[in-house]
Amino acid sequence: MMASQLRLETVRTRTQWRHFLRLPWRIYQGDPFWVPPLRQQVKGYLDPKHPFYHQGRGEREVFLAYRGSRPVGRIAAILNRAHNQFHGDRWGFFGFFECEDDPEAATTLLEAASSWLRARGCEAIVGPTNPSTNYECGLLVEGFDRPPTVMMTYNPPYYSSLLQGWGLEKAKDLYAYWSPVHPGSLERLRRFSRKTQEREPTLSVRQVNLQDFAREVRIIQDIYNNAWEKNWGFVPASDEEFAWLARELKPLVDPHLLYIAFYDGDPAGFLLALPDVNPALSELNGSMANPWRLLRAFWVGRKPDGLRLITMGVKQQYRLRGIEGVMFYHGLQAALDRGYRWCEYSWILEDNEMAKRTVRLMEAQLVKIYRLYCKSLV
Repeated sequence: MMASQLRLETVRTRTQWRHFLRLPWRIYQGDPFWVPPLRQQVKGYLDPKHPFYHQGRGEREVFLAYRGSRPVGRIAAILNRAHNQFHGDRWGFFGFFECEDDPEAATTLLEAASSWLRARGCEAIVGPTNPSTNYECGLLVEGFDRPPTVMMTYNPPYYSSLLQGWGLEKAKDLYAYWSPVHPGSLERLRRFSRKTQEREPTLSVRQVNLQDFAREVRIIQDIYNNAWEKNWGFVPASDEEFAWLARELKPLVDPHLLYIAFYDGDPAGFLLALPDVNPALSELNGSMANPWRLLRAFWVGRKPDGLRLITMGVKQQYRLRGIEGVMFYHGLQAALDRGYRWCEYSWILEDNEMAKRTVRLMEAQLVKIYRLYCKSLV
């Protein structure tokens, strides 16, 4: 039987949005490792009212590919002006990519995104980012034997062939490491922490105070924008966007697993691990109801088994003083006290040797690789 003719549409109507948001349920049907996204959240990331797009920082266009009446693929073209201004380049991005194993559909979607970006002066297309590296990003290329942790992507293995078939090439790999939470490293980290604090008497580390949330967010933003400034692909979030991200994360935060380090009173670094709530998200099955209230209700009486160490950073002027090890000590002690059994450390840039050495202190093993792709548009 001949396949129906392919048709491309720009997403505008409520029906098109419904098709866009529900497409993954058909693609991943029967996949035991897929975690259904919150449809309301996905649509929010593409809403021009989202802080990512405010004050001309970003712009997007969204496309669907159909065969007959059946949607077979989707993509978002993303113009991240904040990224281009910060890095002095002319990149365009794509994200929210989902597609049947249909090379013609994938090519049509990528061509549509590229044409839209090229018309806005972009000289390369990079992705996937949903919508930037401050959110979910990267295509899973190794490690399909386990489900993703909270806020990490997942996709069928054939996606890499679809992207590479259009001519996309590797831009950067992102690593995910995994280790059991056990006391084996605790004594070594305790000795390291004690020696560091004897050598650096003005260094202090404390848990976050969620009762003074706005102040704590400002402190963490100050560290974040400094500590990651030189990282590949980093884009400093605006005050509005960072506050929005913090509000979204707040219901998921275990305050015993968020530490801020100070050096002589100056914010110097922070460590954030999140309980892996993805099993609860699977139970919600993309519900459009209040997701975080439901998540809290789901976890009443049950504790997640695992964690994702989502970020750890130290300001440049305070690096090589042992602050990372001190925060790791406090984090491991808290994880043991709270009964967590394992931790994923993700994501880490493939060439960030300092971060890779640090997670190896926890005897962590590389378990997943995510890839960002690129292609010239000139």
